[in-house]
Amino acid sequence: MQSPRQLLALAALAALTFPAAAQTDANSCILAGRLNDQQAWAPRFAGVQLLGADGKAVSSASKDALAGVRQARLAQPALLARCDGNGAMARADDEPAQTKAKVPAVSAGLVEVESVAFPKLRTGGELVELKLRPVAAERVVLLTR
Repeated sequence: MQSPRQLLALAALAALTFPAAAQTDANSCILAGRLNDQQAWAPRFAGVQLLGADGKAVSSASKDALAGVRQARLAQPALLARCDGNGAMARADDEPAQTKAKVPAVSAGLVEVESVAFPKLRTGGELVELKLRPVAAERVVLLTR
């Protein structure tokens, strides 16, 4: 059992470490799903609702419609990831499997979207990547994956 002083020190360390990571350009993206070669959702993540500048839901899989996404409503926490943009995705084919660890995620609720990108997948299709505006420290949670 940890003392209250140790818990406070751990909380302070987490507050200093993870919110900063969430607000850097490299770690402020979430995924909304995947588009196949025919530009159809394959799959669309059920816990992510995309909203346009007018606040209305965007359900189309066309890149023009998706480029207009300005907010996302998250039904559950979404992992924060490095933004790949339209560049080639990193390969980890030769990397050993890693053990589960705590990783930063943004909590459920409404998030502001700065831009949408479509990193290409080697197997065909593209991801729908949402670059978020800076996330408040209290919205960053840790998930084990």
